[in-house]
Amino acid sequence: MTFGFPALLWLLALLPLTGWLLWSAARRRGRRAQAYADPHLLGAVLPAGGGRRRRLPLALQLGALALLLFGAAQPVAQPRLPVNQASVMIALDASRSMLADDVLPTRLEAARTVAREFLALAPTSTRIGFLTFSDNASVLVPPTTDRQEVLAALERVRPAQATSFAGALVSGVRALPERAGAAPPPELLDGPPPAAPQANTPRPDPATLPPGAILLLSDGISNRGANPAVAARFASDHAVKLYAVALGREGGAVTRVGGELVFVPFDTRELTRLTALTGGQFLYPPDAERLRGLYRELGTAIRWQPSDLGLGAPLAGLAALLLVLGGGLALAWHRRVP
Repeated sequence: MTFGFPALLWLLALLPLTGWLLWSAARRRGRRAQAYADPHLLGAVLPAGGGRRRRLPLALQLGALALLLFGAAQPVAQPRLPVNQASVMIALDASRSMLADDVLPTRLEAARTVAREFLALAPTSTRIGFLTFSDNASVLVPPTTDRQEVLAALERVRPAQATSFAGALVSGVRALPERAGAAPPPELLDGPPPAAPQANTPRPDPATLPPGAILLLSDGISNRGANPAVAARFASDHAVKLYAVALGREGGAVTRVGGELVFVPFDTRELTRLTALTGGQFLYPPDAERLRGLYRELGTAIRWQPSDLGLGAPLAGLAALLLVLGGGLALAWHRRVP
């Protein structure tokens, strides 16, 4: 427990003196009543019940004063409470192959539908981000609980050229909480490697990282960039699981792209392998029941963690209750408030 104003706790030392002064005043009132009243009328002058009825209202009000002084120091407890720490990056394939119409109306629109359903069904406490990938990956929305921001970014997606699973995985990992400084292995870098971290900079322990996942929506063909398997191991090393939903039909499709009929392939083997490397899950075909199960698994990751809980207001409420109770007993027994 911590305190905002610990110096105020010293005022609690005055409580014994305050209690003694009030007790002494009550005894003086009793002696004056005995000194000036007729002995035969003492029963009418002094309340029945003796000392117990005198002490109980006083004790309640002293307890209320103690609670108020303790609460004025602004105590903050740190209990371990269940918190949903799930963070998910939706990675949407924006390559031209997603314009194929073997999944109506197109693979891209079907992927948008899956993303919208996940946003609608995931718990409101789940932080969800959004990135698109084609030749390169672009993080459009970092993990947030603002669903409208993600939906707006989802509607702005326009198809580009090729597909790079490696870029999607690296960008997705680094967008998740506490992983922004994650350095990918050299074989995943297109340009010169970043500056080496200082020797005294500790690497995060994957066991201490908050839960993270990537929901990848694609037609399963990576034809640009580094080896996706290396990127999958990079994700696994940083406690990130890959969940993939494949959109398309086996055998591929012939569709019109840019005014020309072209064959657009479809393959699930690579996505199956990548999800297995990270301990995630591959889903095909994406039927409604299996998708709902996937959303439940992705959207909730309960962890017990210390949380700051201010005790000032509850203590003030309890003190008010004791004051009212003590005052009510004093009025009922002594026709006065101590």
